[in-house]
Amino acid sequence: MRQTRLLVLVVMAAFPAAASPQGLPVGPEFPVNTYTTGDQVLPSVAAAASGDFVIVWQSYLQDGFISVFGQRFSAGGAPLGPEFRVNADTANAQIRPSVAADAAGNFVVAWTSFVLPSTPVAIMARRYASSGAPLTGEFRVDTYTTGQHDEAAVAVDGAGGFVVVWVADGEDGSSRGVFGQRYAASGAALGPEFRVNTDTIGPQTLPAVTADAAGDFVVVWQGTGSSYDVFGQRYSAPGSPLGPQFQVNTSTILNQDFASVAADPAGNFVVAWHSQFPYQIVGRRYAASGVPLTGEFVASTTTVGDVSNTSIAMDSVGDFVVVWYGGSGAEDAFGRRYDASGAALGPEFRVNTYTTDRQIVPAVSADAPGHFVVVWMSHDQDGAGYGIYGQRYSLIVPVELTRFQVE
Repeated sequence: MRQTRLLVLVVMAAFPAAASPQGLPVGPEFPVNTYTTGDQVLPSVAAAASGDFVIVWQSYLQDGFISVFGQRFSAGGAPLGPEFRVNADTANAQIRPSVAADAAGNFVVAWTSFVLPSTPVAIMARRYASSGAPLTGEFRVDTYTTGQHDEAAVAVDGAGGFVVVWVADGEDGSSRGVFGQRYAASGAALGPEFRVNTDTIGPQTLPAVTADAAGDFVVVWQGTGSSYDVFGQRYSAPGSPLGPQFQVNTSTILNQDFASVAADPAGNFVVAWHSQFPYQIVGRRYAASGVPLTGEFVASTTTVGDVSNTSIAMDSVGDFVVVWYGGSGAEDAFGRRYDASGAALGPEFRVNTYTTDRQIVPAVSADAPGHFVVVWMSHDQDGAGYGIYGQRYSLIVPVELTRFQVE
């Protein structure tokens, strides 16, 4: 007699009412830097599809001056080798690093350097294999050498190509402008550096960038509008602008600033930023075509004190998490999770468990399934100024898979 096997897959997704108020942490918060003398500040984090991740930060006096250091971790949170110095030149200050990784875990670090006597500030970068082995020495990104260049940010596409953006003084003929440079996965520069902002009246600063699987990318920044407003520009993978520069925020009362952006593999993206009136973290979702999917939505629910410094991570299906810091007195790092439709999965949650003094400037990254890690700088937790700490989390949208057979 022939038997029939029926395979049933039951999927139970976490709806807003069932979401954990703490964002489903995995294990306790953990220290990132092993060198603890002086300050370790301004972390950036990038995760591979597998969940392995790398954190970079700015360290004071570790090599005699200010340098960029990094530490790799497995998906399970175990350190992969010792912390490492990214910059090769240690003569002067190397600051404000940004890191991005491809699906395989190969990563790129970009930062601001004060190393060239003829140029006060330059944008530098270095490529690494997923094993942590350097693929290149450090190399200069910007080609315009007049004035100060800083505030570097980097994004990597699905094939390992990458784009670096930064701010340059005077290059756009006015004040400060946002510029970029594209690279192939091999590290070869693709064309010359390009100006991102079309409006050149007043300063355009603090850029952020994200790329989808095909290499299309989006740059956002704060520019001078009614006060400060958040602007964006979409690009195709070959570097052609997709439509004109656009304004993200619809509320224009006082400053809208400190923008961040994240895209899913299909190119749908979310922008989050700090709104000054009232003090809150605001976001807006967009389709890959650049069409807004929503108006502004408010991520932060804490109403005591100011909030600032957003960071966003997205998984492979468009679920996302927004993090920031704020509060009155002893600031803390906070986050809020959303599914791909933009529905909030519960209220905001506090990231840090150590609450003495300040826990500020968080950054977040997610792997393909949606496990995410948040890093931040904590004051005096390691006994010597600021140190870098992290917290790993379960899926942005928890899913339980139950499989059974009926014969």
